[in-house]
Amino acid sequence: MLKKVFLNNINLLKIKIFLEKLLILLILTFSFFVSFDSDINKLILKVMFFLWIFTLNVKKTIYFSKNNKLFLFIIIFALWLLATCIFTFNLSYPYEGFIKYFVLPILIISTTIKKEHLKYVVSAFLVGIFINELISYGIYFEIIQHQFLGFNIVGNKNNPVPFMPSHMEYTLFLSFSIIISIYSIFKVKSKYLKLLLIFFTITMITNLFLTTGRTGQFTLLGALIFLIIIYFRNNYKYIIFSILSIIFIFLTAFFFSDNVNNRLKQGYSDIVKVIKYKDYNTSFGIRLSSYTIIEEIIKNDDFNILYGLGYSRTNELIQKIQIQKIGEFMQNQKGHLHNSYITIFAGTGFVGLAIFMIIWYKIFSIKIEDKYFNYIRYAFLFVFFLAGFTENIFRQKEVMMLSAIFISIIIILSTKYFKNEEDICQLN
Repeated sequence: MLKKVFLNNINLLKIKIFLEKLLILLILTFSFFVSFDSDINKLILKVMFFLWIFTLNVKKTIYFSKNNKLFLFIIIFALWLLATCIFTFNLSYPYEGFIKYFVLPILIISTTIKKEHLKYVVSAFLVGIFINELISYGIYFEIIQHQFLGFNIVGNKNNPVPFMPSHMEYTLFLSFSIIISIYSIFKVKSKYLKLLLIFFTITMITNLFLTTGRTGQFTLLGALIFLIIIYFRNNYKYIIFSILSIIFIFLTAFFFSDNVNNRLKQGYSDIVKVIKYKDYNTSFGIRLSSYTIIEEIIKNDDFNILYGLGYSRTNELIQKIQIQKIGEFMQNQKGHLHNSYITIFAGTGFVGLAIFMIIWYKIFSIKIEDKYFNYIRYAFLFVFFLAGFTENIFRQKEVMMLSAIFISIIIILSTKYFKNEEDICQLN
Protein backbone atom coordinates (compact mmCIF):
# COMPACT_ATOMS: atom_id res chain seq x y z
CA MET A 1 0.00 0.00 0.00
CA LEU A 2 2.77 2.41 0.98
CA LYS A 3 4.69 1.47 -2.16
CA LYS A 4 1.65 2.29 -4.33
CA VAL A 5 1.22 5.70 -2.65
CA PHE A 6 4.94 6.39 -3.07
CA LEU A 7 4.84 5.52 -6.80
CA ASN A 8 1.74 7.69 -7.29
CA ASN A 9 3.53 10.63 -5.65
CA ILE A 10 6.51 10.15 -7.97
CA ASN A 11 4.22 10.11 -11.02
CA LEU A 12 2.44 13.25 -9.84
CA LEU A 13 5.79 14.95 -9.30
CA LYS A 14 6.90 14.04 -12.84
CA ILE A 15 3.65 15.37 -14.25
CA LYS A 16 4.04 18.60 -12.28
CA ILE A 17 7.65 19.07 -13.50
CA PHE A 18 6.53 18.46 -17.09
CA LEU A 19 3.68 20.99 -16.75
CA GLU A 20 6.06 23.56 -15.22
CA LYS A 21 8.42 23.20 -18.19
CA LEU A 22 5.49 23.49 -20.59
CA LEU A 23 4.33 26.64 -18.77
CA ILE A 24 7.80 28.19 -19.07
CA LEU A 25 7.76 27.44 -22.80
CA LEU A 26 4.33 29.08 -23.09
CA ILE A 27 5.60 32.18 -21.25
CA LEU A 28 8.42 32.49 -23.80
CA THR A 29 5.82 32.09 -26.59
CA PHE A 30 3.65 34.70 -24.86
CA SER A 31 6.61 37.14 -24.88
CA PHE A 32 7.26 36.46 -28.56
CA PHE A 33 3.64 37.03 -29.65
CA VAL A 34 2.95 40.08 -27.44
CA SER A 35 3.67 42.36 -30.41
CA PHE A 36 1.41 40.37 -32.77
CA ASP A 37 -2.37 39.98 -32.96
CA SER A 38 -3.61 40.02 -29.34
CA ASP A 39 -6.03 37.15 -30.03
CA ILE A 40 -3.00 34.81 -30.12
CA ASN A 41 -1.88 35.82 -26.63
CA LYS A 42 -5.43 35.73 -25.29
CA LEU A 43 -5.51 32.03 -26.20
CA ILE A 44 -1.98 31.41 -24.84
CA LEU A 45 -2.92 33.19 -21.60
CA LYS A 46 -5.92 30.90 -21.07
CA VAL A 47 -3.71 27.80 -21.41
CA MET A 48 -1.06 29.41 -19.16
CA PHE A 49 -3.69 30.03 -16.48
CA PHE A 50 -4.87 26.41 -16.37
CA LEU A 51 -1.29 25.08 -16.27
CA TRP A 52 -0.44 27.60 -13.54
CA ILE A 53 -3.39 26.40 -11.44
CA PHE A 54 -2.16 22.78 -11.74
CA THR A 55 1.44 23.73 -10.84
CA LEU A 56 0.64 26.51 -8.36
CA ASN A 57 3.04 26.81 -5.45
CA VAL A 58 0.95 28.65 -2.83
CA LYS A 59 3.89 29.05 -0.44
CA LYS A 60 5.92 30.68 -3.19
CA THR A 61 3.13 33.16 -4.00
CA ILE A 62 2.78 34.08 -0.32
CA TYR A 63 6.55 34.43 -0.06
CA PHE A 64 6.54 36.92 -2.96
CA SER A 65 3.81 39.02 -1.36
CA LYS A 66 5.77 39.14 1.91
CA ASN A 67 9.24 39.69 0.47
CA ASN A 68 8.70 41.90 -2.57
CA LYS A 69 7.04 45.28 -2.01
CA LEU A 70 6.46 45.82 -5.74
CA PHE A 71 4.53 42.54 -5.98
CA LEU A 72 2.60 43.45 -2.81
CA PHE A 73 1.61 46.94 -4.01
CA ILE A 74 0.40 45.59 -7.36
CA ILE A 75 -1.90 43.21 -5.44
CA ILE A 76 -3.03 46.09 -3.19
CA PHE A 77 -3.69 48.25 -6.27
CA ALA A 78 -5.80 45.47 -7.84
CA LEU A 79 -7.75 45.06 -4.60
CA TRP A 80 -8.32 48.81 -4.34
CA LEU A 81 -9.66 48.92 -7.90
CA LEU A 82 -12.02 46.10 -6.92
CA ALA A 83 -13.05 48.04 -3.79
CA THR A 84 -13.94 51.13 -5.87
CA CYS A 85 -16.12 48.93 -8.08
CA ILE A 86 -17.87 47.48 -5.03
CA PHE A 87 -18.36 50.93 -3.46
CA THR A 88 -20.08 52.10 -6.66
CA PHE A 89 -21.95 48.82 -7.36
CA ASN A 90 -20.40 48.45 -10.80
CA LEU A 91 -18.08 45.57 -11.69
CA SER A 92 -17.72 45.41 -15.48
CA TYR A 93 -15.15 45.11 -18.28
CA PRO A 94 -12.50 47.74 -17.37
CA TYR A 95 -11.71 45.89 -14.14
CA GLU A 96 -12.03 42.48 -15.78
CA GLY A 97 -9.55 43.53 -18.50
CA PHE A 98 -7.11 44.92 -15.91
CA ILE A 99 -7.12 41.60 -14.01
CA LYS A 100 -7.04 39.40 -17.10
CA TYR A 101 -4.27 41.15 -19.07
CA PHE A 102 -2.17 42.77 -16.35
CA VAL A 103 -2.49 41.21 -12.89
CA LEU A 104 -2.94 37.59 -13.98
CA PRO A 105 0.16 37.50 -16.27
CA ILE A 106 2.22 39.05 -13.46
CA LEU A 107 1.06 36.36 -11.02
CA ILE A 108 1.76 33.56 -13.52
CA ILE A 109 5.13 34.76 -14.84
CA SER A 110 6.68 36.01 -11.59
CA THR A 111 5.84 32.80 -9.71
CA THR A 112 6.91 30.45 -12.54
CA ILE A 113 9.93 31.79 -14.40
CA LYS A 114 13.38 31.50 -12.86
CA LYS A 115 16.25 33.95 -13.13
CA GLU A 116 18.10 31.86 -15.74
CA HIS A 117 15.09 32.07 -18.10
CA LEU A 118 14.83 35.86 -18.12
CA LYS A 119 17.27 36.53 -20.97
CA TYR A 120 15.20 34.20 -23.17
CA VAL A 121 12.03 36.11 -22.27
CA VAL A 122 13.64 39.40 -23.39
CA SER A 123 15.11 37.77 -26.52
CA ALA A 124 11.72 36.28 -27.46
CA PHE A 125 10.15 39.75 -27.24
CA LEU A 126 12.91 41.35 -29.36
CA VAL A 127 12.72 38.62 -32.03
CA GLY A 128 8.96 39.18 -32.20
CA ILE A 129 9.50 42.92 -32.70
CA PHE A 130 12.13 42.25 -35.38
CA ILE A 131 9.64 40.13 -37.35
CA ASN A 132 6.98 42.83 -36.92
CA GLU A 133 9.45 45.35 -38.24
CA LEU A 134 10.17 43.27 -41.35
CA ILE A 135 6.44 42.98 -41.98
CA SER A 136 6.12 46.75 -41.47
CA TYR A 137 8.69 47.38 -44.20
CA GLY A 138 6.81 44.89 -46.39
CA ILE A 139 3.69 47.03 -45.88
CA TYR A 140 5.60 50.25 -46.57
CA PHE A 141 6.97 48.94 -49.88
CA GLU A 142 3.53 47.45 -50.65
CA ILE A 143 4.87 43.87 -50.77
CA ILE A 144 2.41 42.93 -48.01
CA GLN A 145 -1.19 44.15 -48.15
CA HIS A 146 -4.40 43.42 -46.23
CA GLN A 147 -3.28 40.07 -44.73
CA PHE A 148 -0.16 38.14 -43.73
CA LEU A 149 -0.34 34.41 -42.94
CA GLY A 150 -4.09 34.76 -42.38
CA PHE A 151 -3.82 37.72 -39.98
CA ASN A 152 -5.29 41.09 -40.92
CA ILE A 153 -2.88 43.97 -41.51
CA VAL A 154 -3.93 47.12 -39.63
CA GLY A 155 -1.86 49.78 -41.40
CA ASN A 156 -0.95 50.76 -44.94
CA LYS A 157 1.92 52.34 -46.89
CA ASN A 158 1.37 55.70 -45.18
CA ASN A 159 1.27 54.21 -41.70
CA PRO A 160 2.89 50.74 -41.77
CA VAL A 161 1.54 49.17 -38.58
CA PRO A 162 1.40 45.34 -38.86
CA PHE A 163 -1.00 43.82 -36.29
CA MET A 164 -1.50 46.10 -33.30
CA PRO A 165 -4.73 48.12 -33.01
CA SER A 166 -3.02 51.47 -33.74
CA HIS A 167 0.28 53.25 -34.24
CA MET A 168 0.23 54.24 -30.56
CA GLU A 169 0.90 50.68 -29.33
CA TYR A 170 3.26 49.81 -32.19
CA THR A 171 5.50 52.87 -31.79
CA LEU A 172 5.55 52.43 -28.01
CA PHE A 173 6.81 48.85 -28.46
CA LEU A 174 9.37 50.08 -31.01
CA SER A 175 10.57 52.83 -28.68
CA PHE A 176 11.13 50.35 -25.85
CA SER A 177 12.87 47.84 -28.14
CA ILE A 178 15.22 50.52 -29.54
CA ILE A 179 16.35 51.52 -26.05
CA ILE A 180 16.98 47.88 -25.02
CA SER A 181 18.92 47.25 -28.25
CA ILE A 182 21.18 50.28 -27.75
CA TYR A 183 22.54 48.80 -24.52
CA SER A 184 22.75 45.33 -26.06
CA ILE A 185 25.08 46.67 -28.78
CA PHE A 186 27.68 47.52 -26.13
CA LYS A 187 27.01 44.39 -24.08
CA VAL A 188 27.52 41.62 -26.68
CA LYS A 189 31.05 40.47 -27.52
CA SER A 190 30.40 38.79 -30.87
CA LYS A 191 31.20 41.15 -33.77
CA TYR A 192 28.55 39.57 -35.98
CA LEU A 193 25.86 39.88 -33.32
CA LYS A 194 26.97 43.46 -32.64
CA LEU A 195 26.61 44.35 -36.34
CA LEU A 196 23.22 42.64 -36.45
CA LEU A 197 22.04 44.66 -33.42
CA ILE A 198 23.33 47.92 -34.97
CA PHE A 199 21.43 47.14 -38.17
CA PHE A 200 18.34 46.13 -36.17
CA THR A 201 18.45 49.37 -34.12
CA ILE A 202 18.91 51.64 -37.16
CA THR A 203 16.03 49.98 -39.02
CA MET A 204 13.79 50.21 -35.92
CA ILE A 205 14.53 53.94 -35.53
CA THR A 206 13.74 54.44 -39.22
CA ASN A 207 10.57 52.37 -38.85
CA LEU A 208 9.52 54.47 -35.86
CA PHE A 209 9.64 57.64 -37.95
CA LEU A 210 7.82 56.06 -40.90
CA THR A 211 4.66 55.72 -38.79
CA THR A 212 2.35 58.49 -37.62
CA GLY A 213 2.66 57.61 -33.92
CA ARG A 214 3.93 60.50 -31.81
CA THR A 215 3.72 58.49 -28.57
CA GLY A 216 6.68 56.27 -29.46
CA GLN A 217 8.74 59.23 -30.66
CA PHE A 218 7.97 61.17 -27.46
CA THR A 219 8.79 58.23 -25.16
CA LEU A 220 12.01 57.49 -27.05
CA LEU A 221 13.18 61.10 -26.71
CA GLY A 222 12.18 61.44 -23.06
CA ALA A 223 13.47 58.03 -21.93
CA LEU A 224 16.84 58.51 -23.66
CA ILE A 225 17.33 61.88 -21.94
CA PHE A 226 16.59 60.37 -18.51
CA LEU A 227 18.90 57.40 -19.18
CA ILE A 228 21.71 59.67 -20.37
CA ILE A 229 21.47 61.71 -17.16
CA ILE A 230 21.48 58.55 -14.98
CA TYR A 231 24.35 56.75 -16.74
CA PHE A 232 26.52 59.73 -17.76
CA ARG A 233 25.81 62.10 -14.88
CA ASN A 234 29.53 62.32 -14.03
CA ASN A 235 30.69 62.79 -17.62
CA TYR A 236 29.47 65.99 -19.26
CA LYS A 237 31.21 65.20 -22.56
CA TYR A 238 29.16 62.03 -22.99
CA ILE A 239 25.98 63.89 -22.03
CA ILE A 240 26.60 66.64 -24.61
CA PHE A 241 27.57 64.14 -27.33
CA SER A 242 24.52 61.94 -26.60
CA ILE A 243 22.06 64.85 -26.63
CA LEU A 244 23.56 66.21 -29.87
CA SER A 245 23.17 62.72 -31.41
CA ILE A 246 19.50 62.64 -30.37
CA ILE A 247 18.91 66.13 -31.79
CA PHE A 248 20.55 65.05 -35.06
CA ILE A 249 18.33 61.94 -35.32
CA PHE A 250 15.11 63.87 -34.64
CA LEU A 251 16.05 66.74 -36.99
CA THR A 252 16.85 64.21 -39.73
CA ALA A 253 13.46 62.59 -39.14
CA PHE A 254 11.73 65.99 -39.29
CA PHE A 255 13.29 66.94 -42.62
CA PHE A 256 13.18 63.53 -44.34
CA SER A 257 9.99 61.91 -42.98
CA ASP A 258 6.71 63.37 -44.22
CA ASN A 259 4.83 61.69 -41.37
CA VAL A 260 7.05 63.23 -38.67
CA ASN A 261 7.01 66.62 -40.37
CA ASN A 262 3.24 66.69 -40.85
CA ARG A 263 2.42 65.33 -37.38
CA LEU A 264 4.65 67.85 -35.60
CA LYS A 265 3.18 70.72 -37.62
CA GLN A 266 -0.30 69.37 -36.95
CA GLY A 267 0.49 69.20 -33.21
CA TYR A 268 1.63 72.83 -33.21
CA SER A 269 -1.51 73.85 -35.11
CA ASP A 270 -3.69 71.93 -32.62
CA ILE A 271 -2.10 73.76 -29.67
CA VAL A 272 -2.64 77.15 -31.36
CA LYS A 273 -6.34 76.30 -31.89
CA VAL A 274 -6.70 75.43 -28.20
CA ILE A 275 -4.97 78.61 -26.99
CA LYS A 276 -6.62 81.05 -29.42
CA TYR A 277 -10.07 79.60 -30.01
CA LYS A 278 -10.57 77.01 -27.23
CA ASP A 279 -11.02 74.49 -30.05
CA TYR A 280 -10.37 70.98 -28.69
CA ASN A 281 -11.72 69.15 -31.74
CA THR A 282 -8.27 68.01 -32.88
CA SER A 283 -5.98 65.06 -32.13
CA PHE A 284 -3.80 67.04 -29.69
CA GLY A 285 -6.72 69.13 -28.48
CA ILE A 286 -8.63 66.06 -27.30
CA ARG A 287 -5.58 65.03 -25.24
CA LEU A 288 -5.26 68.49 -23.73
CA SER A 289 -8.97 68.46 -22.85
CA SER A 290 -8.26 65.75 -20.26
CA TYR A 291 -6.51 68.38 -18.10
CA THR A 292 -9.27 70.97 -18.45
CA ILE A 293 -11.98 68.72 -16.98
CA ILE A 294 -10.11 67.71 -13.79
CA GLU A 295 -11.98 70.37 -11.83
CA GLU A 296 -15.31 69.16 -13.24
CA ILE A 297 -14.45 65.57 -12.28
CA ILE A 298 -13.77 66.62 -8.66
CA LYS A 299 -17.00 68.67 -8.54
CA ASN A 300 -19.08 65.78 -9.87
CA ASP A 301 -21.67 64.47 -7.38
CA ASP A 302 -20.55 60.87 -7.98
CA PHE A 303 -16.88 61.61 -7.25
CA ASN A 304 -15.38 60.68 -3.89
CA ILE A 305 -11.92 62.05 -3.11
CA LEU A 306 -10.83 58.67 -1.68
CA TYR A 307 -12.21 56.21 -4.24
CA GLY A 308 -13.13 58.42 -7.21
CA LEU A 309 -16.00 57.61 -9.54
CA GLY A 310 -15.46 53.85 -9.35
CA TYR A 311 -13.05 52.18 -11.77
CA SER A 312 -15.60 50.31 -13.87
CA ARG A 313 -17.95 53.23 -14.43
CA THR A 314 -15.32 55.93 -15.06
CA ASN A 315 -15.77 56.01 -18.85
CA GLU A 316 -19.55 56.32 -18.58
CA LEU A 317 -19.41 59.30 -16.20
CA ILE A 318 -16.43 60.97 -17.88
CA GLN A 319 -18.23 60.90 -21.23
CA LYS A 320 -21.06 62.98 -19.75
CA ILE A 321 -18.56 65.50 -18.38
CA GLN A 322 -16.68 65.66 -21.70
CA ILE A 323 -19.84 66.31 -23.72
CA GLN A 324 -21.09 68.93 -21.25
CA LYS A 325 -17.77 70.74 -20.79
CA ILE A 326 -15.98 70.31 -24.17
CA GLY A 327 -18.66 69.62 -26.79
CA GLU A 328 -20.82 67.03 -28.54
CA PHE A 329 -17.88 65.82 -30.67
CA MET A 330 -16.42 64.23 -27.51
CA GLN A 331 -19.16 61.60 -27.66
CA ASN A 332 -16.90 59.56 -29.95
CA GLN A 333 -14.28 59.38 -27.20
CA LYS A 334 -16.66 57.27 -25.07
CA GLY A 335 -15.23 58.70 -21.86
CA HIS A 336 -11.65 57.90 -22.80
CA LEU A 337 -9.08 60.16 -21.17
CA HIS A 338 -5.72 60.15 -22.97
CA ASN A 339 -3.87 60.15 -19.67
CA SER A 340 -3.26 57.24 -17.27
CA TYR A 341 -2.84 59.41 -14.18
CA ILE A 342 -6.00 61.46 -14.64
CA THR A 343 -7.94 58.27 -15.46
CA ILE A 344 -6.72 56.52 -12.31
CA PHE A 345 -7.43 59.59 -10.17
CA ALA A 346 -10.93 59.89 -11.67
CA GLY A 347 -11.66 56.17 -11.30
CA THR A 348 -9.98 55.31 -8.00
CA GLY A 349 -9.53 58.62 -6.21
CA PHE A 350 -6.54 59.93 -4.30
CA VAL A 351 -5.87 56.54 -2.68
CA GLY A 352 -5.68 54.73 -6.03
CA LEU A 353 -3.41 57.36 -7.57
CA ALA A 354 -1.13 57.27 -4.52
CA ILE A 355 -0.80 53.46 -4.72
CA PHE A 356 -0.12 53.70 -8.47
CA MET A 357 2.65 56.27 -7.93
CA ILE A 358 4.15 54.08 -5.19
CA ILE A 359 4.34 51.24 -7.76
CA TRP A 360 6.33 53.50 -10.10
CA TYR A 361 8.57 54.55 -7.20
CA LYS A 362 9.20 50.91 -6.27
CA ILE A 363 10.16 50.10 -9.87
CA PHE A 364 12.59 53.04 -9.78
CA SER A 365 14.14 52.43 -6.35
CA ILE A 366 14.21 48.64 -6.18
CA LYS A 367 17.72 47.15 -6.23
CA ILE A 368 18.75 45.00 -9.21
CA GLU A 369 22.33 43.73 -9.26
CA ASP A 370 22.51 42.60 -12.90
CA LYS A 371 23.63 45.61 -15.00
CA TYR A 372 21.77 44.59 -18.15
CA PHE A 373 18.45 44.00 -16.40
CA ASN A 374 18.96 47.08 -14.25
CA TYR A 375 19.15 49.08 -17.49
CA ILE A 376 16.04 47.31 -18.84
CA ARG A 377 14.24 48.26 -15.61
CA TYR A 378 15.03 51.96 -16.18
CA ALA A 379 14.13 51.68 -19.88
CA PHE A 380 10.75 50.17 -19.02
CA LEU A 381 10.14 52.70 -16.26
CA PHE A 382 10.78 55.83 -18.31
CA VAL A 383 9.12 54.64 -21.54
CA PHE A 384 5.89 53.55 -19.87
CA PHE A 385 5.81 56.29 -17.23
CA LEU A 386 6.01 58.91 -19.99
CA ALA A 387 3.51 56.99 -22.14
CA GLY A 388 1.05 57.41 -19.28
CA PHE A 389 0.87 61.14 -20.03
CA THR A 390 -0.26 60.51 -23.62
CA GLU A 391 -2.52 57.45 -23.19
CA ASN A 392 -4.33 55.33 -20.64
CA ILE A 393 -1.95 52.37 -20.52
CA PHE A 394 -4.62 50.20 -18.85
CA ARG A 395 -6.89 50.62 -21.85
CA GLN A 396 -4.84 48.62 -24.39
CA LYS A 397 -4.46 44.93 -23.58
CA GLU A 398 -1.24 44.73 -25.65
CA VAL A 399 0.41 47.40 -23.47
CA MET A 400 -0.86 45.74 -20.27
CA MET A 401 0.54 42.35 -21.33
CA LEU A 402 3.94 43.80 -22.24
CA SER A 403 4.01 45.71 -18.94
CA ALA A 404 3.15 42.49 -17.09
CA ILE A 405 6.09 40.66 -18.71
CA PHE A 406 8.70 43.24 -17.73
CA ILE A 407 7.26 44.00 -14.29
CA SER A 408 7.47 40.24 -13.64
CA ILE A 409 11.14 40.32 -14.65
CA ILE A 410 11.76 43.18 -12.20
CA ILE A 411 9.92 41.31 -9.43
CA ILE A 412 11.93 38.11 -10.01
CA LEU A 413 15.29 39.91 -10.00
CA SER A 414 14.50 41.96 -6.90
CA THR A 415 13.14 39.15 -4.70
CA LYS A 416 15.48 37.62 -2.12
CA TYR A 417 13.96 34.25 -2.94
CA PHE A 418 16.27 33.93 -5.93
CA LYS A 419 19.36 34.86 -3.98
CA ASN A 420 19.05 32.14 -1.36
CA GLU A 421 19.18 28.52 -2.52
CA GLU A 422 18.10 27.27 0.92
CA ASP A 423 14.83 29.21 0.61
CA ILE A 424 14.20 27.61 -2.78
CA CYS A 425 14.76 24.12 -1.39
CA GLN A 426 12.45 24.82 1.57
CA LEU A 427 9.66 26.14 -0.67
CA ASN A 428 9.95 23.25 -3.11
